[in-house]
Amino acid sequence: MKNLHKKMKSKYDKELGMDKSITRRDFVIGSSLFLGIAAVGSGIKAHGQPHSPGDYSFNVGSDWYGPGGIGDYSQSHGNTPGLIKTAHEIRSGRFNAETEKAIDSGEEYDLVVVGGGFSGLSAAYHFNRLNPNGRVLILDNHPIFGGEAKRNDFNVNGYHISGPQGSNDFGIPTTTGGPDDYFSALNMPREFSYIEPGGSAAGMRIPIDNYDWFWREKEFDVGHFFQNESKPWVKDVWDAGLGSTPWSKEVRDAFTYVRSLDTRKTDTLEREKWLDTITLKSYYEDELGLPPEVTSYYDPIMASVIGLGCDAVSAYWGKYFEMPGFYKPSDYDEAPLQSFPGGTAGIARHFVKKLKPEAIEGNSFEEILFGKIFFEKLDDKNKPVRIRLDSTVVSVKHEGQGNKNERVKIVYAKDDQLHELNAKAVVMASGGWVNRYIMKDMPENYHRAYDYFGHSPVLVANVALTNWRFIERLGVSAAIWSKGFGFSCNIRRPMIVGNTAQPLHPDKPIVMTFYAPIFKPGLTRRQQGAMGRAEILGTSFTDYERQIREQMTMMFSDSGFDPANDIAGIVLNRWEHAYVNPGLGFRFGVNGETAPPDIIREPHGRIAIGHSELRGHQYWSGAAGEGRRAVESLLDLYF
Repeated sequence: MKNLHKKMKSKYDKELGMDKSITRRDFVIGSSLFLGIAAVGSGIKAHGQPHSPGDYSFNVGSDWYGPGGIGDYSQSHGNTPGLIKTAHEIRSGRFNAETEKAIDSGEEYDLVVVGGGFSGLSAAYHFNRLNPNGRVLILDNHPIFGGEAKRNDFNVNGYHISGPQGSNDFGIPTTTGGPDDYFSALNMPREFSYIEPGGSAAGMRIPIDNYDWFWREKEFDVGHFFQNESKPWVKDVWDAGLGSTPWSKEVRDAFTYVRSLDTRKTDTLEREKWLDTITLKSYYEDELGLPPEVTSYYDPIMASVIGLGCDAVSAYWGKYFEMPGFYKPSDYDEAPLQSFPGGTAGIARHFVKKLKPEAIEGNSFEEILFGKIFFEKLDDKNKPVRIRLDSTVVSVKHEGQGNKNERVKIVYAKDDQLHELNAKAVVMASGGWVNRYIMKDMPENYHRAYDYFGHSPVLVANVALTNWRFIERLGVSAAIWSKGFGFSCNIRRPMIVGNTAQPLHPDKPIVMTFYAPIFKPGLTRRQQGAMGRAEILGTSFTDYERQIREQMTMMFSDSGFDPANDIAGIVLNRWEHAYVNPGLGFRFGVNGETAPPDIIREPHGRIAIGHSELRGHQYWSGAAGEGRRAVESLLDLYF
């Protein structure tokens, strides 16, 4: 019996394509699946089941990390194993005593920026803009700049295809000029074109990003998958398809009702303050009287933009994101969000090109997006702005007496060695979860304010496909479901860059992207974040790969999907603290007290904090705005 089980599992893994070494190489591509066997002793902890804090180690390796695709981003997809180890050594207090052993580099800068995401790049840009001769150093803890604004690149059958690691889309500014007009300042275009689907997919309505289609569902070919139903796929769910769903009449009527509401005419500041005191779940179920099935449906959508579901964030954020119950989806008329082939990595590269022109080859839009990065030129000592990668800051502290002599000492880990340097001023563009540990003289009221900043993870999976005939046959380009791995996936219409575009033909390769937030309804905000991180740290690449292949097979096998031959590669991007989860009162404060972000925004001596979390919702332009604000607050004091 044991040998029979082993044979069945081996056959099942082969049919899933788990034996394909191609998923662990460079993704260059030179049977029907019996789903019933999926239940036979796979030994995998079901996705979504709680892990205990003891189920994982911070010493993760290649079996956990998995392949990274090709090109400059291949060694940095999500949080790297080395970074995870160092970050949790910071939390454990390992470096508290060891900082005294750091090698003194003798370096001193006018400004040191901790973090190379949009906040950090923006802070460096604005300082350089206002002080062209000032010496600036960006310390970034990843092998490549950008924070979550990175991409995964694949080469499949000779075609270069890309997907976002995290940060995804952008809106085109409607005004020009001013310090936050980065499109003008960075010489980015404002008009973009996208390739039309070809072959048998001609006329299909395919999104151009990975988020906007939730709000603009009527504009795209979106399919809802209902597991274990005789007709599992339903299109046009909110109109003609609503009666075909397995939802009860009560639930269908509740969806119709909540999607008809529009509170914009009654919105006042006082109402917004009230919404910030109750959860979105309470608003839906107690205020509007909706059944819990409606809340459960909106949980993953909220989690995909703010980390956790309706029970963990205030109703203010439901209004902020124009969710049903506040805004009629049928009235949604804002300009569509755009997306570069690898998400907002394209914007991060334009920042670096502006700061370090010699570090990215070429000057055209196409070259800045895809040109070679000359890493050795990022930290050129002869240039006013330097970017030092793989450098994890472990301590930031004021030293010296009096305004004239005072400096900030920064200690960072690089190449298994601690290094120290000094700065006239520092912008902390790093996350709040780490600032609390490395800002050694941070005031107590900052610590209390940070209690309102919960954090939760996300797993972004980019699946390189050899073809997408199976979804063309279904007539869907985006899918949403309620059980299994993740909750949604989609392909995108590629942007035309220069005179070329990545292909959009069902017989040719494409990237299918899964955004999989990890949330645990019913637990506290902090418990959900901790258990989500335990899950993302305690699951091997192979286990996640199997879950993705099983999910896709369940949904798409009837339309011809073959996991062994249609999947060319999978890259996982795991972000432990991807989202800030703003607690009740985050936006307006509690009992008349100052709102937590406004406390954090005040400079602490020569140190100013500027990160996207202060907006409650992480978005590239908000992050850049916080970086500018932080550096300008220091300029007023010390420059």
